[in-house]
Amino acid sequence: MVKVPQIVKDAAQDLIDRFGDNFIYLGMFEGADAYIQQVPDDLCIGYPHVYLVKDGKVDDISGPIALFIIESLIKDLDEVGSE
Repeated sequence: MVKVPQIVKDAAQDLIDRFGDNFIYLGMFEGADAYIQQVPDDLCIGYPHVYLVKDGKVDDISGPIALFIIESLIKDLDEVGSE
């Protein structure tokens, strides 16, 4: 498990309440640390949320841009336990 900044947890609190406090650090994206919450594989919940942390601020990104960020940072999704 990754040490996630509190500002990410605050931004993701609704999802944490529903799916737990499990995050994956994706890496650096345009100078920001990128995190994603890991949800159970058998759920179909729409676009994932990517949390970008830079300069003490967090941006909650969803929609097609979230998929772009994930794809640009992870070459093999099986490396992070996703299918």
